[in-house]
Amino acid sequence: MSPPLTYFPAYLGLFAAQVLALTCNAFLDIQYGGFGTEVLIWTLAFGFTLRIGWRQQGQLEESGRKAQKTALIGGLLLSVFLFIPMWGFPRAGLYMLAALQAAYNCVLVSRRQLHMSLVIAVVMVMFAASHYRADWTLLFYLVPFVTAVVFTLVAEQINRRTLALREQSLGQGVAGGQGVAIAAATATILLIGALLYAVTPQATWETLQWRYGQAAPVGPGGHLVQMGQGGSGDGMGSGGTGPAGSGLGGSGMGSGWPSPGDMRKAASRAGMPHWQAGAINAIADLSEQVGKIMAPVMKKLADLWDALKKWLKAHQDAVLAGLVALALLAILFALWRLLREARAGTWLRTRLDYLRYGVLGYHAGGERGARQLYGAVERIFSLNDLARARSDNTREYLAQLCALHGDLRPELGELTRLFEDARYGREQPDAARLETMRGLYRRIYRMAW
Repeated sequence: MSPPLTYFPAYLGLFAAQVLALTCNAFLDIQYGGFGTEVLIWTLAFGFTLRIGWRQQGQLEESGRKAQKTALIGGLLLSVFLFIPMWGFPRAGLYMLAALQAAYNCVLVSRRQLHMSLVIAVVMVMFAASHYRADWTLLFYLVPFVTAVVFTLVAEQINRRTLALREQSLGQGVAGGQGVAIAAATATILLIGALLYAVTPQATWETLQWRYGQAAPVGPGGHLVQMGQGGSGDGMGSGGTGPAGSGLGGSGMGSGWPSPGDMRKAASRAGMPHWQAGAINAIADLSEQVGKIMAPVMKKLADLWDALKKWLKAHQDAVLAGLVALALLAILFALWRLLREARAGTWLRTRLDYLRYGVLGYHAGGERGARQLYGAVERIFSLNDLARARSDNTREYLAQLCALHGDLRPELGELTRLFEDARYGREQPDAARLETMRGLYRRIYRMAW
C-alpha cells in the first residue's frame, strides 16, 4: 500500500506544477487574449480540488469521493460544450485531461497518486513544448515548472524520511530544518541538471531530419523552413499571423540564443503579459550591453585562437612528438600504479627470498640471519593483507597470523620463539638453530600459498 500523503509543502509544489503546466498550454493562444483569465480559472480549480485532497490527511473520505464525482460531471459538461467546439482535437483532449486531473485531486491522499499527478503535469508540458507555436519565451514557465516538480519530489522524500526517523526514535522529537533541507536539495539538483544540460549537446529537429534523412521543407537559399511556418507563401505560421503565428519570433528553433531585436519583437506580441514583456526587454538591454563589453574580448580571443592554430600548424611534428611522449609517460605511470596496487615488487621479493634463503641457504649467520628469515616470513603474509604493524610485537603479530592461518600455528609459533631467542637470548644462534628456522620458513612458504 502506498504511504499516505499529509505534507502541505508537497501539495503546494504539486499545485504550482499543475498551474504552470496549464499556463504553458494557455500561453500558446496568447495572441487571442484571455490568457490571464484562463490561468486564473484553472488556478482556482486546481487550488480548490487540492485543498479537498489535503484536508483528508492521507485517509480517503466520502466527501472526497463526492467532490470527485461533481468535478467529473463539470469537466464532462465543459468538454462537450466548450473544449471540443472551441479547440477541437487534439487540443481539446489536453484540457479534458486537465479536467480529469482536477477531479483526481479530490482523492489525492497517497504518495503514488502524487507521482501520478506529476506525470500527468509533465505530459501536459511536453504537449505544449512540442507545439509549433512554442518558442524560447515559454522558458518563463518551463523553468519554474521544473523547479516545482523537483521541489515536490524532494519535499515528499524528506518528509517521509523525517517520519521514519520519528518512528525509530519512539515518537521523540527529531531535529527540524526540513525547509532548509528541501531548499538545499532542490537547488543542488537543479544546479547539477543545469550543468549537465550545458555540457551535453542538444539535438534539434533540423539536426535529426538531416542526419536520419527525414523529409524537411527547404526554403530559398537552402535554409530549412521552421515547423511553425506551415509552408504558406509569406512564411507565416498556420496558427496565426505576425510574430505570434511564426511561433519562433524570427529566431528559429535550434538557432541558439535570440538576438536583442528578436527579444523585443517577441515582447511586443499581442497578449504578452506586461511583466513578461518587461522582463524580455530588460534581458534584451542586458544582452546588448554584454555584447558590447564582450565584443573586444571575443575578438582578442579569436585572434589568439588563430595565432595558436598557426603555431600548431608550423610546429606540427614537435607537437605530435610531445603528445606521444606524454602518452607514453601516462602509460608508464598507470603501469607503475597498477604494479604498486598489485604489490608486484613484494611478490617478486618473496620468490627471490625463497630462492636465496630456502633453496640456496644463502643467509647471514647469528642474529642477522634470524632477522632475514623472519622478515622473509613477514613478506609472505603481507601479500595477503597481513603486514605487521610497526606498533605490534612478535607475539601480537603471531596471534593475528594464527587467527587466520590455524594450520600454520605450530610452525609460526616455533619460528617466533626461535626469533625471540636470537634477539633477546644471551648467546647468538648457532648454525643448527638457523637451519631449523630455514626449514620452518620453507614449510610456511609452501603451505601459505
